[in-house]
Amino acid sequence: MNKHEHWQIAPTARMELHTHEVHVWRASLEQPEAVCRKLQATLSADEFERAARFQFEKHRRRFVVARGVLRDILGRYLGVAATGITFEYEAHGKPKLASVNHPENFSFNLSHAEELALCAVVRGHALGVDVEHVHPISDAEQIARRFFSEREAEQFCALPQEHRQIAFFNCWTRKEAFIKALGEGLSHPLNRFEVAFLPGELAALLHTRPDPQEAGRWSMFAFEPATDYAGALVVAGKNFAVKYWQWQGYAFD
Repeated sequence: MNKHEHWQIAPTARMELHTHEVHVWRASLEQPEAVCRKLQATLSADEFERAARFQFEKHRRRFVVARGVLRDILGRYLGVAATGITFEYEAHGKPKLASVNHPENFSFNLSHAEELALCAVVRGHALGVDVEHVHPISDAEQIARRFFSEREAEQFCALPQEHRQIAFFNCWTRKEAFIKALGEGLSHPLNRFEVAFLPGELAALLHTRPDPQEAGRWSMFAFEPATDYAGALVVAGKNFAVKYWQWQGYAFD
């Protein structure tokens, strides 16, 4: 896993993204009020409406920051202001750049948990990213038996108690990243594929059903975006170089 201290401070100039290169960004969702206001000002009308649906102010703020940061990051690659980014949505709700306004072949995915957001960007490949806050779960074994594959559940339940917490979130983030890359969300059953998730084990997509060849078409990466967080990235294709960036401010004012 790539420890969080390896994340680089991103330049504020326009970002370059080469073929077979994936950029993963992390950003704190706890921002000063002035930053929150500036990010909120970049959102579209439908994003305002989505933010307003949150019952609690904390969750509304985090949504606003996550979407504003996403817009700023994409603007760095496209060379446009955050307000100039337009999205369209796939059948299961996965956002993508509107092809009419953004002809460049960029793919992205966003995930956030508690106080942290991750955004991954690549050229011309499907991808998914997931982040989870690592914390005790009293019914982890029951969840594993319900949602993981039979083999994964057996592996998880065989672990010593002290290794189960990180193993659970290793497995969960890697599975979530894959179904997000597919664009199907939880409509794709988590037990139809298997991932490598044991502590110290290299992240990998091991088996897929009903097509066993599907597993060989994807690359999977695991990393630690911050203390007590687990992250995973899945990209269609092979031989990717991954760069990790820290979001600190704006590319365009």
